[in-house]
Amino acid sequence: MKSTIQNEKLGEIVFEESAWTGKKKISIAGKPLTKVDKTTFKTEDEKTLTLSGNFIQGCKMTFEDETIELTPSVKWYEYLLSALPFVFVMIWGNIVALCELVPIVGGAVGGLISAIFCCVNLVIIKKFKQWWLKLIISIITLGLTFLVCYLIALAIIAMSN
Repeated sequence: MKSTIQNEKLGEIVFEESAWTGKKKISIAGKPLTKVDKTTFKTEDEKTLTLSGNFIQGCKMTFEDETIELTPSVKWYEYLLSALPFVFVMIWGNIVALCELVPIVGGAVGGLISAIFCCVNLVIIKKFKQWWLKLIISIITLGLTFLVCYLIALAIIAMSN
């Protein structure tokens, strides 16, 4: 994830963080900073900059007693939208009448599949700013979760016959 922030004092700040590895890069006014350790960077004139937080919590930068927000934290509705596939599969997979209509795999396998889709959904919707786009992506993710669990259930049923 890449974010660009304009700061009155420092100019353009470009922050990059890998959603999968957590590796961070930062540049101020077009000049990349030197990484000292996981959260500490140095400027060309040897001033220290400290990062706190991550992709999910939101990342903040502390430089010369000033704290600058680089990425926002996950909002409550983003957590809710991302949890929907897991909740949906757990409920549907444990109600016999629903599984007789449309079988899906539930239990540990369904929980694992839906948890993976929950994490993927959170990473994807965090990249967008519009709430309606986040909603559409979450509905698509919910549909894909249901489809994968349905196809696995059909495979299990076919193998048992």
